[in-house]
Amino acid sequence: MLRITSISLIMLFSCSAYASDNEWFAAVKLSLGEDTIDNISHGGTIGTGTLINGEIDGQIRDEKIDDYTAGLGFAVGKRIGNWTYEAEYIYRYRTDWDVATTTPSIQTITNVFSDTQTQTLMFNLIRRGVISQDWSWEFGAGIGLVVNDIEASYIERATTINPEIEFADNSRETDFTYNVLAGVTRDLGGPWTLNIRYRYIDLGELKAGPFSSRSARLSADHTSHEVQFALEREF
Repeated sequence: MLRITSISLIMLFSCSAYASDNEWFAAVKLSLGEDTIDNISHGGTIGTGTLINGEIDGQIRDEKIDDYTAGLGFAVGKRIGNWTYEAEYIYRYRTDWDVATTTPSIQTITNVFSDTQTQTLMFNLIRRGVISQDWSWEFGAGIGLVVNDIEASYIERATTINPEIEFADNSRETDFTYNVLAGVTRDLGGPWTLNIRYRYIDLGELKAGPFSSRSARLSADHTSHEVQFALEREF
């Protein structure tokens, strides 16, 4: 009998905690991320691929790059019971995608330096549960679109007989994306809620090139581990 009563009280508390959670909300979000750019390849478009003086011509020195980025955005959504439906936009500035290749065939190093700015539009479905009177847990997932704006420079470094050569290429790539997330929320009283989340997000495929007078084309996968802070207001 005692066990049944306890279970009933827990269910009643959980239901009452979300009884008023059938509201629209808006949020401002700050995102801090560690980005990973890996599986970097130029598909044989830099160098000859042959062994010259013990070095492979066109070999990429680092096929994985880590960098940090910050983002700012907003979201709107609706809470229905324990569930939250959310549309979210985030702008991230910026991620450095810097590639160096050995090119002994032209007796120099070839670099491709890229600045990547990312925008995402996500549609998330999130489940919440009660921790205490003021705290809740949440986890969820979402899908959406990512836009990567890439400003790239192709550079053949100067040698004793040749000056440095540089070519530029600016591009915009749109791809599908997804994320998974988990976090906690804190009720601040009234219509305000503080939200802290961790999430893993796929930011699509990066591409740079070709460049004027050079056919080099680079590609890579772009992902991020993010910590996100959001201030939500119901209305």
